[in-house]
Amino acid sequence: MNIYAAVAAFLIAFVYILFLRRMDVFEKERRIYTLIAFILGCVFLFFVFALQQIWPLQQMYSDEGPFLIRLQFHVIAVALFEEIVKIMPLLIMLSFRNVVNEPFDFIKYASVGAIGFATIENVIYFNRYSIEIAESRAFYACIMHMFTSSVIAYQMMYSKYKLKKSSWLGFIPGFILAIFIHGTYNALIGHNETYQIGIAFTIGLLILWGRLMNNALNQSPFFDETVARKTFFAGLFLLMGWGVIFLYVAISLLLMEGANKAIQFVQEGIFFGLLSGIGLFAALAFPKLRRGEWKSIFRRLGK
Repeated sequence: MNIYAAVAAFLIAFVYILFLRRMDVFEKERRIYTLIAFILGCVFLFFVFALQQIWPLQQMYSDEGPFLIRLQFHVIAVALFEEIVKIMPLLIMLSFRNVVNEPFDFIKYASVGAIGFATIENVIYFNRYSIEIAESRAFYACIMHMFTSSVIAYQMMYSKYKLKKSSWLGFIPGFILAIFIHGTYNALIGHNETYQIGIAFTIGLLILWGRLMNNALNQSPFFDETVARKTFFAGLFLLMGWGVIFLYVAISLLLMEGANKAIQFVQEGIFFGLLSGIGLFAALAFPKLRRGEWKSIFRRLGK
């Protein structure tokens, strides 16, 4: 295994996990619970391989052809399995007494578990292809994985705090929506003809992820207006972390493949990296926190 690739994958996870903990501005749990959720996410990725062996749907569908054919493959043969295992860390954390004790905890632990899953997936991809793709994987794939798990978590949270019913009432609709979004992302981003649409789709997911967090923070029983503005610093940390990831990949390429490869990466990736970092900061660092308010997830931009 390429040690540079492994470090890159875990560095990406570290940046996102610290961001999520910093976004949890009202009532933080002990770090050990975040670590447990992350480790569970890493471990549960391997269950995907087992499920695919038991129920080999990938052999029954094709990932080539028109968009609807690809969508069918990625929903039924990929997203179905991955969303089952990605949400398991949150479900396990729910069994811990007084750990998931505010709405944002649903989003946080679902996202931490998802980034654990994405970390091992990234290690595999970086070794199979190149560490050069770390920047795009950190933005596109990681955002998608955290968002789809957050969709399930949000529906469970919404059922508990808005509908005043069991959180499990929201699991099935959230799960169905998550696998459809996941499959759509895969079908778009994995094909040259629809790749640009996939990029726009991911940006939309990023914005919606910020709005899920916004609503979850608004409902916290520990809501405190004096600390609400700290979300800005969480976003600022994420922006700086993004820069560290970019710098690490450039230095790794320099050490592994020489100056020419590192310079090429910087020249080709600096614009994407700058836009991505600014996009993350803009979408996530400025929630409009108002105690008890449920904002429309699909409200017009800027409203």
